[in-house]
Amino acid sequence: MTPPENGTLNGQAAEPAGPHAEFEEHAPAPAAPPAAPSPELRQFLAEIKGQAQFLLYLADQIEESLNQLGGESDRCHGAFLCKVLTMYSGQLETKHQGLGEKIAEACQEVYITVREHGHDFDMDRGDRD
Repeated sequence: MTPPENGTLNGQAAEPAGPHAEFEEHAPAPAAPPAAPSPELRQFLAEIKGQAQFLLYLADQIEESLNQLGGESDRCHGAFLCKVLTMYSGQLETKHQGLGEKIAEACQEVYITVREHGHDFDMDRGDRD
């Protein structure tokens, strides 16, 4: 068996892929896909999502406990609900503060990512300040 000659495929003449096949070799490379978030940004966003879900849970629990408290006739159970509400409120306040910090860190990481890709974020937001 003899090897095929250049310009042939399995002994048959290879045809160009399209009308501009001779230019395909010199065509510019396709644009790079948008950058994936950095591991730090992914972590910040995951923490924000987790804290936001917990805040929603706490808000639901506070709402439910307040509804129970409004219809509670047993003083002992009412006192228990008040303690639970105090605990939920403390958690809500603490998590809210932590969420603000995580949001600030995530935003900073987004700004860094934008700058790394050659976009001046401050110029883009200039008219909003």
